[in-house]
Amino acid sequence: MSNAPDPRRRPPAVKTLDHTVAAVPLLQGRVLLHEHTQPIPGPRPALDDDLGGVVMTGANADTRAFQLRADVGYQGTLLIDSAVYTTYTATAEEPFMAPPDELFGTVEHSLNFQKARGASAALTPTGYIPPASSRALKAVLREANRIERADTLVSLPIHVTWLNRENIGQLTEVCARIRHPKAVILFRQFDPLEQAKDVPSNLRRLFTEVENMSLLRTDLAALDVMAHGALCAGIGVRSSLRHAIPPDDKAQTGKGGGGPTYPHILMPQLMRFKGAEFLSKVYGNADPATCDCEECDGRSLDSFFLSDGETQREAENHNIYIWSEWVSNMASYPAGTERKTWWRDKCAAAVDRCALENQRIGVGASPKSGFQVPAPLKAWATLPVTP
Repeated sequence: MSNAPDPRRRPPAVKTLDHTVAAVPLLQGRVLLHEHTQPIPGPRPALDDDLGGVVMTGANADTRAFQLRADVGYQGTLLIDSAVYTTYTATAEEPFMAPPDELFGTVEHSLNFQKARGASAALTPTGYIPPASSRALKAVLREANRIERADTLVSLPIHVTWLNRENIGQLTEVCARIRHPKAVILFRQFDPLEQAKDVPSNLRRLFTEVENMSLLRTDLAALDVMAHGALCAGIGVRSSLRHAIPPDDKAQTGKGGGGPTYPHILMPQLMRFKGAEFLSKVYGNADPATCDCEECDGRSLDSFFLSDGETQREAENHNIYIWSEWVSNMASYPAGTERKTWWRDKCAAAVDRCALENQRIGVGASPKSGFQVPAPLKAWATLPVTP
């Protein structure tokens, strides 16, 4: 009887880009767009080629990424995040989820496959790391440091309570010991940075004390970490891609029941995302805020109160134009105190404008009648600027 391996049981050969090409210089200083995988991907003219890029996110991310490269001709920076953390929880024995449809699938094969489908760098298929699951976090450290390639980012899909006062020290220590660049993804229903008062400052601490940290699948927190030394960051194109929820949770929404889904609009002056339905109501008896970005050209922000696909994409492009301009402005300031001060002052101005906007349209600052300052924005506007 032959002991030769059965060729049918070998992982299929894939053509991969050179894994010795380092991820860090390819990603340095970029804020990427987390795209969804439901529609066929199309070009996003709002993205800055020098400072931006795409993270194709979710089921079929590899297929959509390949289409973006091959069919659309996209040549920019690209990551593939199949988001295994939405269904798989990391354990002390298996922190990474190898490809489930491959016999003898390995993490190495997963990384190679991403590169073969067009990824500029590869993300580890890390499972969700629950609150206080120290053994799973340490297992990520152990397995990540076994990876012998330069093109890899170690994905850290953590519950936001890892940023609480009790856990931030251990998280920082583990991140510092992982020798590859890291990509944090925060989990919680609604805005993770509103989980506790010290979360925004502890997130800054993590990114200040550990080199080559990234924050993916987030909102304007991407710009805060970029101002404070992040390698790169990623902003979700829709609210569902601006945070993640644990595998066993069901996504909660701000309104009960079903009904149409309306876009969330990034307000340039107030530096916050608000639902189009809310904007339609709050500006019902007042002149609405307008936008002069290339997508809007003076359009009123309450006019996005439509649920069709064209309006959704217009709203997405508006959002990208706005935050891409901020990324470009930030990049014009030297890294360090000048950049941090610019960001602090910009956030402080937005906090002040919130009260002025409520006064202009004659409403109070209650959640139902007017605009409130988001807790993270208030923190970014008031935390001290450190060297």
